[in-house]
Amino acid sequence: MGKPKQNTYILRPYQVAAVEAGLAIIAESKNKNGTRRKCVNNANNGILVLPTASGKALVIAEIARRSNLKTVVLQPTKEILEQNLTKLKEFGIKDIGVYSASMNCKTIGKVTVATIGSIIRHKDLFKGFELVIVDECDLVNSKEGQYAEFLESFLVPVIGTTATPWRMRYYNDAYGNGLPVVESRFLTRTKPKIFRRIAHITQIPDMFAQGFLCPLKYTMSKTYDSSKVKNNSTGQGYVENDLFEYNESQGVVSSVIKSIVESTAKHSLIFTNFRKESKQVVQGLAEYGIKCKEISSELKKHDREETLKQFKAGKCCVVNVGVLVAGFDFPALDEIILAKPTKSLRLYCQMTGRGLRIAPGKLHCSLIDLCDNVKRFGKINSFVIEDISDGHGLWRLNSDKGYLTGVNVLTGKDLERNLMERHSLLKDAQTEGLIVSFGRYSGTRVEDLNMNYLQWCVAKFDAKNAWKFIFEGELKRRSESKEK
Repeated sequence: MGKPKQNTYILRPYQVAAVEAGLAIIAESKNKNGTRRKCVNNANNGILVLPTASGKALVIAEIARRSNLKTVVLQPTKEILEQNLTKLKEFGIKDIGVYSASMNCKTIGKVTVATIGSIIRHKDLFKGFELVIVDECDLVNSKEGQYAEFLESFLVPVIGTTATPWRMRYYNDAYGNGLPVVESRFLTRTKPKIFRRIAHITQIPDMFAQGFLCPLKYTMSKTYDSSKVKNNSTGQGYVENDLFEYNESQGVVSSVIKSIVESTAKHSLIFTNFRKESKQVVQGLAEYGIKCKEISSELKKHDREETLKQFKAGKCCVVNVGVLVAGFDFPALDEIILAKPTKSLRLYCQMTGRGLRIAPGKLHCSLIDLCDNVKRFGKINSFVIEDISDGHGLWRLNSDKGYLTGVNVLTGKDLERNLMERHSLLKDAQTEGLIVSFGRYSGTRVEDLNMNYLQWCVAKFDAKNAWKFIFEGELKRRSESKEK
C-alpha cells in the first residue's frame, strides 16, 4: 500500500481496531499475487460502527493515509465534509481534492472529499480511483438513489462508517392482515445489499467505561405520552396539527423555559418540532432576561454562524428546529433539552449524541427529555449491538428497554423473535444427514452438496431462511475439517 505519511495523533485503542478492520476490507479485495480483483456484488463492502463522539473522522483519515490509495470520501453535508477535510490535512495528506458545490470547489486529488449530489453526474472523473469511503453510510438506500448509483458503478472496495448502522422503513406485513410496519433494520439485513457485513463495532458502554464519553444525567417528563398523538400517513412521524396541540396541552414550551431558568449549565441546546414553539421559547426566556436564539434551515448562513459563535462563547442558549444534529461538534455542550418526540432511532441517537463529547471541566451533560423519547428507546449508555445468530451476522440493537431494531414501532411487536428462536434451536444442530427439500438438489444430503452451490445459497438466501444458517454451518464444518 506504499509508505504512509506521518501524523501527530495518537489513536485510541478502538480507533486503531477500526482502522485495521478497514484496511482488512481493502486487503481482502486483492488476489493472492497482490493485484486487486473486482468487487462484484459488493462482496467485500463492510461497515465500521463508531458511535457519535468516537472520532470517525480520525479513523477515515488514517485509513486513507495508510492505504495510500486513490480514495474518494463521500459525506452528506458540508459540515461533515469540513470535519473530514480538516483531519485529512492534519494527518499529513497533501494531495487533497474537494468536489462539492456547497464548498464552491470542484477539484480532484489523490484523496477527494465530496458530497454525493455534486459528483453523481460526474462519475467518469473518478475512474481509476481504488477506494470509496462513505461517511454516515446509514443514509445509503440500497434499492435506489444517488449513493447506490455511484457505488455500483465502481468495482472497488467500499468502507462505510456510521454511528447508526440501520435504516427506518415502512411496509405492509404480508402475514399481518396488511397492517403497516415501521421498523429500524440493520443495513446488512436489507435487500439488495450495498454493505454485506459489519467489520468493526465500537460499543457505546465500553466507551463510557473507558472514559471516552461524557456521562449523561437524565431528567424525564412523567406525563407526556406520544402514543396519544395521531401517526402520519407513513407511520414514521406524527400528524403535525395533532402534535402541536398535544404539546400545548402538555405545556412543553413552558417546561423548556422552566428548565432553562433553573439550569446551571453553560451551554444549553433545545430541540423543538415547530418554529412557532421555538419563537415562544425565545420570547419566554427574554422575559427572564435570558438570551436565547433560534436556528432553523431558514436562517441565513452568516446569521447562523454568528449565533453559533455566541452560543459557544456562553452568551446565549440555542433553540433549533431540524438542524444541529449530525455534524455539529461542540464538546463543551453540557445540556440538551428534547422538546420533540421522535420515532426515529437514528435521530434519537444523533440528538443525544451531541452532548457525549468530553471536555475540560465538563463532569456530565444534562439530558432533559420532555417528550418520552428515553421512555421509548432507553438510555443511550445502555445501547449494545448484538449478533443474535452466534456469529452469523444477524445484528440487533438492544437497550435497557429491550430490542430497538426489528421491532414494529407502531405496535411494539418483536418482528424477529421467531428468527432468534429458530437460530437458538439450530445453533448446536448437526448438518450431517439433513436432506435438501428444494431446488435442483432436492433429495441430496447437505454434506454431499457442491461447495459452489452452498456458497451461492448463503449469498442469495434471506436471513430468515433457516437453510441459510444450515448451509453456513456446513461451510464452517468443511473449513474446520481442512484445518485438521
